[in-house]
Amino acid sequence: MALVKQSSVLIFVLLASIEARSSGGTADVQAAYEVVERANAATLARVLEVRAPASRKRKAPADEADKEKEGEEEEEAPPPPAATAGALTMSVLQYVAHTLRDRASTEHERLADMFFRTSAACMAQNLLLAHGASDFVSLKATADHPVPREMRLLGIAQAGESEAGQSVLRDILLSFLLPSGIIGVRRNLLLSRAASTAAGVDYADAVNQAHSVAMAGCEYIWQRGTDPLERACALLAGAAVLTTKGGEDPIRKQDAFVGRVSLPFFETTPPASGVKRLALLSDQKRWVLYKVDKKNKPHVLCNLTGFEGLCDCLLEFL
Repeated sequence: MALVKQSSVLIFVLLASIEARSSGGTADVQAAYEVVERANAATLARVLEVRAPASRKRKAPADEADKEKEGEEEEEAPPPPAATAGALTMSVLQYVAHTLRDRASTEHERLADMFFRTSAACMAQNLLLAHGASDFVSLKATADHPVPREMRLLGIAQAGESEAGQSVLRDILLSFLLPSGIIGVRRNLLLSRAASTAAGVDYADAVNQAHSVAMAGCEYIWQRGTDPLERACALLAGAAVLTTKGGEDPIRKQDAFVGRVSLPFFETTPPASGVKRLALLSDQKRWVLYKVDKKNKPHVLCNLTGFEGLCDCLLEFL
């Protein structure tokens, strides 16, 4: 594994060298660096938001806008959006291409991981959204079920009612709340010790929120919670307990969801072909349920957004 790691870094440096020769020094290094830093600071906290169609956005007349501003406090401007996976991939490459002589190998290792991970995200998005980014549900997924929808969702959440489920709920929620530069990627369901330590030092509010949610439990959060992200994490924790099986202490030692769920903070071995998989395409804020056939061609079953979209995908996933 060490040799594979070193080889990947060398390939990345080679690609950066080629980029440096082909661009001729015209790239904006500072702009590329800012894109990389914004990506490290970005979180998935708003991934359940549904984008409003552009046609619905209407600019208020000047006089109306002035009236609305009277007596209102100025709102804090939202942080700039993180770059898409494609833009981030090129920014990482351009940044390293123009700083090859100034950066240590440890920095190259970190940026090589980001480059290959975002490249894979671009590939996944192109494959899974080959027919567009509109909502889609297969006929099989819309078939009637003898058990009511709400009862089935409650059953998923109740699966996380255990000490292990509380730990999974806490760490999945933290993975959505904290910056990606802190969370990194992991193979199993629980945060690494380094990520947990960094979170406790610099992000006490998020840690306290996740701890309180975990102590309440998946069932309570699902039935009485009001935050869509917390309720979504309760469902994901229940689904994780239901699917992560095998060996001793699977919650801590086995691949998260046995590789069947792709989230930006998981890096797992994929399952066999023909198994239903769920992926979050964070650029598009979309949940995609699909299968891969023996020829490695994906077949999309559901392509939905928002909290309700996640619920529908998880029902069909399980």
